[in-house]
Amino acid sequence: MFLQVLDSSGVAFGRMLLRGIGQVYLLPSAWAGLLLLGAAAWQSWTLAGACLLGASAGTAWGLSAGDVPGSRAGLHGYNGALTGLGVMAVLPPGLLAWSLVVPLACLSAWMAHAWRRRCGLPPYTAPFVLVTWLLMAVAISLGLAREAAVAADVAGAGWIGAVQGLLRGIGQVMFLDDLGAGALCWLGLALGSPRAALSAGLASALCLLVAGLAGFPADAAALGLYGFNAVLAAEALRAVRPGRWLWPCAAVLLSLGLMRGFQLLGLPSLTAPFLLATWVVRQAALHRPHQARAA
Repeated sequence: MFLQVLDSSGVAFGRMLLRGIGQVYLLPSAWAGLLLLGAAAWQSWTLAGACLLGASAGTAWGLSAGDVPGSRAGLHGYNGALTGLGVMAVLPPGLLAWSLVVPLACLSAWMAHAWRRRCGLPPYTAPFVLVTWLLMAVAISLGLAREAAVAADVAGAGWIGAVQGLLRGIGQVMFLDDLGAGALCWLGLALGSPRAALSAGLASALCLLVAGLAGFPADAAALGLYGFNAVLAAEALRAVRPGRWLWPCAAVLLSLGLMRGFQLLGLPSLTAPFLLATWVVRQAALHRPHQARAA
């Protein structure tokens, strides 16, 4: 199967895994994936390596399972890429962490494939969330989890701070809290789809505004922790009902409320608020009675 798909230089496989990284933001674009990988490298070579290894493992699993079209579209790579990043967020970089990236990435790819075949709802990032939650539970119980970093005061004043929070909200989808990494992520979205970049920017900005008005913790807002689920929710709903901004806005606000709920409960959210908000609003959007079309 590999020989059927890959050419001698590995360019075809490279495109597949880069599309898989692009699909983290629901973009099947190799160019977007390349810039997103560059954003991870900007912040940490360890994160970039784990992202690339996870995407490669997931894509290779998809090919071995015989799903060539899905692999070409990057559908087997994005959960693997996120799982690789998640492993490095949970465990200290070392032999144990690196040895778990490939098997856990393959597990998340298998879960996504099985989900698509048996469930009417798209899996999105659910396999990554479930696998990483399981890893967290085991690591904490065995005392292997890395210590949480202490958040510093990273926000500037006025509109500068707002721009910083907006860009970090985009980068946090890939566990990236560096300002430059967030900017590169946004440029990657713009390269893959200008509309996706606009949607991500507006979603992150809306969450910053609402979080500020609601009195949510300012340090979390500055680090982009209220925006990353909204970025994904906006893009997912924009694709479901193109041109209808009501549904993406509803998903953005619901994801923000769910994110705050996870914080108050002291639970790690990952992209669960995005999943819950998107599934609920998606079902409402798809099952809403269609109005008569104008001539």
